[in-house]
Amino acid sequence: MRLLKTGPYVPGAERLELIEKWGVDIPTYAILSHTWSKNPDDEVLFADVLNGVSTTKPAYSKLEQAMKRAMLDGFGWLWIDTCCINKSSSVELSEAINSMYSYYKNAQKCYAYLVDVDASDYKTINSEFAKSRWWKRGWTLQELLAPSSLEFFASNWQSLGYKDELRPIISSITGIDDDYLRPPPATNPFDTVQNPGLPVEHASIAKRMSWASARETTREEDLAYCLIGLFEVNIPMLYGEGGQRAFYRLQEEIMGANEDQSLFAWIKLDDDKTTVNGLHGLLADSPRDFRHTGSVIPYSALADYSVTTVTARGLSVTLPLTQKADGKMIAALQCPVQGRYSDWLAVYLQKLNIGSNVYARADCNKLASVSERGKPQGLYVRQPPNFVPRTVYPDHFFQLRSLSAHWEDSELAEYEVVNVICDKSRYALKGTSQYRAIPLAEPQPWSLAPMIYRIDKTEGALTATLVMRRKTDGESLLLLLGAGRDLSAAFGICEFGDVFPTNIELQQVFRPRPAAQYMELDYHTVRVQVEEIVRLEQKIYFLDIEITARPVAPTASEMIEDAIDAFDVFHKPGVERKAAKGALLGKMKRFRLT
Repeated sequence: MRLLKTGPYVPGAERLELIEKWGVDIPTYAILSHTWSKNPDDEVLFADVLNGVSTTKPAYSKLEQAMKRAMLDGFGWLWIDTCCINKSSSVELSEAINSMYSYYKNAQKCYAYLVDVDASDYKTINSEFAKSRWWKRGWTLQELLAPSSLEFFASNWQSLGYKDELRPIISSITGIDDDYLRPPPATNPFDTVQNPGLPVEHASIAKRMSWASARETTREEDLAYCLIGLFEVNIPMLYGEGGQRAFYRLQEEIMGANEDQSLFAWIKLDDDKTTVNGLHGLLADSPRDFRHTGSVIPYSALADYSVTTVTARGLSVTLPLTQKADGKMIAALQCPVQGRYSDWLAVYLQKLNIGSNVYARADCNKLASVSERGKPQGLYVRQPPNFVPRTVYPDHFFQLRSLSAHWEDSELAEYEVVNVICDKSRYALKGTSQYRAIPLAEPQPWSLAPMIYRIDKTEGALTATLVMRRKTDGESLLLLLGAGRDLSAAFGICEFGDVFPTNIELQQVFRPRPAAQYMELDYHTVRVQVEEIVRLEQKIYFLDIEITARPVAPTASEMIEDAIDAFDVFHKPGVERKAAKGALLGKMKRFRLT
């Protein structure tokens, strides 16, 4: 630890004196809390002290007055962040930041200098004192909480009072409970503290985060770094990583030291743009996400319920899950609902199609509550959910799992897979080497075709085309199964009446579309839901096919237009002629049906 000598100095001496001490050799010292000048070069820096040019800096008067105040109080040494840290050394800067909370906690006295406050009015919520920039800075939060003795000073260095006597106005400004502003109980049995407060570490993680939710820092990473002492953890300083990544690392370190699940009790504002399709990880992006959840507390009796760890797949955690009607899960936290201590606070989770038991947080603008916790389940919550690595396996397969159809007339909602158009090498037949990882696919009454197909992983490649037919009138459609970008499953659809093209012709018209999209045709709407499962180094895409029938009778003009189209392409080979003919035959069939 480097300390600045307060005096006395030889009259006319321009060079200030710094010493370095460690451990038990550190002398009694005072410490300064302040806000930096808008131009950091105005401050008296470490190099300025070494070069003997301290008195030439615009902020020298602040340093000089702090030294005089400390000397009047009997302190021979002062710590101030501007000149007691060699910021050109990344190692020293990291060490100082990780030690700063203890610097303020171990100081005999802290001087908080509010450069923008006049001494005339400072005890109302609308005063200069309450509006000072000092209350809005991230670093000054620990400088408020850590010292046992903290005295405030106005711009002219007139005392504004001590933290202990200003607790009501400080609590109103900061939102920090009075209990944490009073001196904590004495650690020395021979010392006594009248009306002691609570140690900061007794506050829940969510509460401590909420104290920082309205604060700002010049460097975005510092909004995380300034909190490490508040949570009694240490992390290396990696300027340039970004504020979000720095805050993730802070939370990961907190999880390793504290099982308080109020860490997960945060909410996004409705206009927040940081979610991905409404999904998010289990960790917050910033202290600001805790602005409305500072009252959340954990159940300490259940602190050993589960351990959360960071893995390549996401956060590994065990949580009690309850399924909602819309398919989302409610995961109960080890936190009670405020005022209803028999109920549990919870978050919403949504399963991701990237393997088993992988989830993301959903409905991030609110928390849930449950009166009965579900069955504890081990799961992974991806952070962030949009990072989905596409791992290549020796073989990828499509497996048909379900076929459902919807229409107000139940007779028009009965479909079946009557055939498949594909290269026979794509069949995954029982007994072949490709079949070893595939679960037994039982024949289904709605399919006359094979249930499993080996995928050509080439982007845009067509694997197989299912011929699907409505039982009532024989109306047909083709569902194309293939590969999209980044090894994803992709689909296409077309109506061809009774005339079906070849696999080569279908490849020419295959335009891959991702899963879960609604694909609309004249008389059908189709959606394919996909669940990815990996077994024995092979990936299986389970397909759930949904069809909505739309049997609208064609008009005479539509039939004439299709007849003209069919005639125009009569002499053209290939898929265009077959498609036009199929469309006309399909409309004629509908006309007869209706």
